[in-house]
Amino acid sequence: MSARDHEWQYNPRVTTPDSARYRERAEAESAATRERLAFAGDIAYGERPESTLDLFPGTPGGPAHLFLHGGYWRGRDKRDFSFVAAPLVEIGTTVLVANYQLCPAATLREIIAQTADLLAALPGLAERHGFDASRVIASGHSAGAHLLAAAMSAPEHRARTAGSVRSLVLVSGIFDLTPVPAISVNEEIRLDPGDVTALSPMAMDPPEGVAMDIVVGGAESPGWIAQSALYAEKCQLAGVDADFLVAPCENHSSIMETYADAASPLFARLSALPGFA
Repeated sequence: MSARDHEWQYNPRVTTPDSARYRERAEAESAATRERLAFAGDIAYGERPESTLDLFPGTPGGPAHLFLHGGYWRGRDKRDFSFVAAPLVEIGTTVLVANYQLCPAATLREIIAQTADLLAALPGLAERHGFDASRVIASGHSAGAHLLAAAMSAPEHRARTAGSVRSLVLVSGIFDLTPVPAISVNEEIRLDPGDVTALSPMAMDPPEGVAMDIVVGGAESPGWIAQSALYAEKCQLAGVDADFLVAPCENHSSIMETYADAASPLFARLSALPGFA
């Protein structure tokens, strides 16, 4: 395919109409959420730069939901996604929205290790903040989905992240990094083609002992939808309890608005996962 077509298939900012408008809406709703809900900001979960999270408390002793933002590993911030907390806190769930260091200040390999730090820190966070460490669901959007899958699958992190969460929800993720070196954002990501296989969940054994929902928007590009479909198939063939879901008509940005809408089928699916139910 041409360079232009490749960029359209694998750069969601190019594919998504009015992506700036979605971002502005998310920032405004997130600011309103922080005004409306109690939260503790910038809690440290590790020693690496940007190893902080915002915590929105739910019912003491109840479940928790960890959310990891997207931004192609080189953009966005946890404060852009506070809005995901509102409907979850309403059903008694403690919500943790985490940051990580961004490219090019950190390499992608380092960010995966930082995500493993975050998952390994969950029991201690549960003890200090009063949620049930055995009932944690983790979700990530886009790059965040990749980071969770990689941190729970990479051989060097697998032991310390095993059992950290009951369920994974991977929303519009990228799981095969082969397209990344040829898209414009790699100017900041600086992914070496030699690292593509080593850092791709598609090239790793899937995590064990965790239920997975792998979700993508029906209005995303065919290449991006294929990322989720093929990763779900890989997980299923490995015997993992993994479901593949297409959210009709949703694009790469609108799917997160639906994800945080208490009236949506996607949220109903989320709130019925092992750990919540």
